Amino acid sequence: MRTLAFAAMAAVACVVFSSASAEEWMVEAHWPDRAALHRATAQLQHAQIDAERQLLRVDVDEAGIAMLEAAGLTVGIDLAGTAQLRDFRKSMDVALAAGTRTLSAGGYPSIPGFACYRTVEGAYQTMDDLALAYPQLAAVGGIGPSWEKSRNPANGHEMRVLRLTNFDTLASDPQRPAFVAYGSIHAREYTPAELLTRFAEWLATGYGIDPQATWLLDHVDFHLILMANPDGRKKAETGLSWRKNTNNTNGSCGSTTYGIDLNRNFPFHWNTTGGQGSSGNACAETYRGPTPMSEPETVNLVTYVAGTRGAGGVYSGGVLQDRRPDDTTTPAPDDYRGLFFDVHSYSKLVLWSWGDVYTAAPNDAALRTLGRRMAWFNGYTPQAAVELYPTDGTTDDTFYGLLGAPSYTIELGTAFFEGCASFESSTYPINLAALRYAARAAHAPYRLPYGPDTLAVTASPELVAEGDPIRLSASLHSGRFNQSNGTQATYPIASAAAYVGTPPWASGAAAIPLAAADGAFNATQETATGSLPTAGLADGRYLVFVQGTDSQGRAGTPDAALVDVAPAAQIAALAGTVTALVDGAPLAASVTVRNPVTDEERVAQSSAADGSYLRTMRAGTVDVRVSAPGHLAEELHGVALAGGQQQVRDFALLSVCERLFDDVEQGGANWSAQSPWVIGTGIGGHADMAWHTPGYPNNASASLTLAANLDLSGYADAVLEFEDRCATEANYDVGRVEYSSNGGGSWTEVYSCSGRTAWQANRIELPAAAGGSAFRLRFRLQSDASVNAAGWAVDNIRLSAGGQACRDSQTPLGDAIFADGFGVGPG
Repeated sequence: MRTLAFAAMAAVACVVFSSASAEEWMVEAHWPDRAALHRATAQLQHAQIDAERQLLRVDVDEAGIAMLEAAGLTVGIDLAGTAQLRDFRKSMDVALAAGTRTLSAGGYPSIPGFACYRTVEGAYQTMDDLALAYPQLAAVGGIGPSWEKSRNPANGHEMRVLRLTNFDTLASDPQRPAFVAYGSIHAREYTPAELLTRFAEWLATGYGIDPQATWLLDHVDFHLILMANPDGRKKAETGLSWRKNTNNTNGSCGSTTYGIDLNRNFPFHWNTTGGQGSSGNACAETYRGPTPMSEPETVNLVTYVAGTRGAGGVYSGGVLQDRRPDDTTTPAPDDYRGLFFDVHSYSKLVLWSWGDVYTAAPNDAALRTLGRRMAWFNGYTPQAAVELYPTDGTTDDTFYGLLGAPSYTIELGTAFFEGCASFESSTYPINLAALRYAARAAHAPYRLPYGPDTLAVTASPELVAEGDPIRLSASLHSGRFNQSNGTQATYPIASAAAYVGTPPWASGAAAIPLAAADGAFNATQETATGSLPTAGLADGRYLVFVQGTDSQGRAGTPDAALVDVAPAAQIAALAGTVTALVDGAPLAASVTVRNPVTDEERVAQSSAADGSYLRTMRAGTVDVRVSAPGHLAEELHGVALAGGQQQVRDFALLSVCERLFDDVEQGGANWSAQSPWVIGTGIGGHADMAWHTPGYPNNASASLTLAANLDLSGYADAVLEFEDRCATEANYDVGRVEYSSNGGGSWTEVYSCSGRTAWQANRIELPAAAGGSAFRLRFRLQSDASVNAAGWAVDNIRLSAGGQACRDSQTPLGDAIFADGFGVGPG
């Protein structure tokens, strides 16, 4: 529920402030006009803007509220948002007080209370580990000292860049475009550094396995500065709302207000907005610094990306090329190669130049086109930065303004201290998809986004005998733009072509025309098919690219599939069936076959109709893993596959163990329900009984909690399934699913929702920590100060798990799992 009763809430705020000074509050402020908004945002560290309702949302202390009111805004308090903010702080304080070392799922040091976000040390260790594990793909370099280290080499941090590309082929590919990204230049923004770190891990670990990761590393040069403000980040890792660097030499400020806002310290259009886009107050959150590039961090970042400015104003020596003059009217050439990103949080935005003037950038049409493409993937609002509020001296304006590079800021998610469940389930996957799209456009980012996007390419068989054809299929779509802020014209697809071994733009690339599966290319969404000859291809692995062209003659972003060509005598086959042991029913399962010596790994899907599968591999000794929903995975090791032969292995899988199921038809005895949770029927067209929260109140935190502990001792890989309808006020009233492994002493969120009137089925794999003898589960509705909706409803709650306890609970099976008596590995 959005806070709308501003006058009343302001009165409440005054009473509360007297007993809780120096606390932070989540507020919503209404501005009467743009001038008032600009007066406020010039002093703010960050604000979420709702232009339609003329609302500004931000977390501030008492001084911040006074500043907003002095700027002419009417301020109201979001009590639920404030409670959530303080809950995050409390969880961090508890973790810090405990003094225990927090580790991420990968074993890296992480922020107390936020295990999903690596610390500076955790991110740096990840960089080193990737470079050690993949020396042909990853390298780590220093770009200069942070402010603290520049003052005393024993303090602070060396700023570091992780470079990812196929170094073995780099020298022969001088036109390889650079993809540059900064993370967390504003220190307390936890999510950006973690997103970029995981992007790097996806690239490196996927090489040779994932076709897209493979071709991107072969043809794009990634430069990722995961921690663009390491000194400030260390402050923020203690729970401080720290935005700036830690330079304390520019005035008499409080212990938490000194420093320079690095994203107002960049040289292009520094201090051009008359105080609306940055502040000259050394203690303000948007303090621009005494001069442009006054900070060593800024110098390091600009020098690495742009190089140094020479005679005539041309930059050289950086990873991105200078291809436009430093004015505001000359466009960069549309064949510019490479991209720049500065990743921030929060607000769910994709932003591009300009940030300081309302005049469109010279390349605005192309910038807007790529921005709308990326925003299709993450669902964020695409807009020029100044449409939010004026800013000056920023990263994206600098690298577009000085160089002509397509430059973007992505504002991730919903909070600086975004909860791990929200990050893992939403912010991370949708923005990984957006970055992957942008990387596919890096060769010509001002051109390729206009054309059709190649969504998926499949080649069959993946391992083909020399001389046999490859059957190719690809999905293409020209209409995937986010149209929430203006309309992007779309055109039908006119043709598609395949390229074996080389991308479409490479010298010598030979186009093989593909056909439309429906007989004609004439729509914005098409499937292209073809048969590709392999005659003349040597034994080895090939990328097969597909690119579409629209009716305007514009080629789009390609994608690729991996195909191996081998002599027929070297190809072996593994075949068989996968069934359920309990009743012999066929299962739709994934059969993963891996050669641990060569790292060849391939997957087959068994048929739901009869359980049959077939997987070809190069001859060798392999390991097999079989998994199916609702069943325990099984492993088979040391299977020798001979070239030119087929070996049969049948699998019968144990069922997972259902530890909880409630369809709500038998009443509510399993649950402890706080008001307004009740059982009802006919909720949103749902015929069955369900728990729901009709007429939920303001400022609620109402839970539906398991009445007794559930013993999960000895169980593993727990999965929670349920159906829900989350008809709350979007973004303000939230349904949260949480678990406890200590009988309710502390809770961990695994799911959140808001603003959805349709029922949906959910499946959540719970963390390994979700277990023990005192497991509890709860569904908690949290609302803010006003504006309610129909409510949250849940039904068909199921918790299942595997592990040794599950195996032991089923009839001893001996060798029955495998028809030939091979041993079993726990699943």
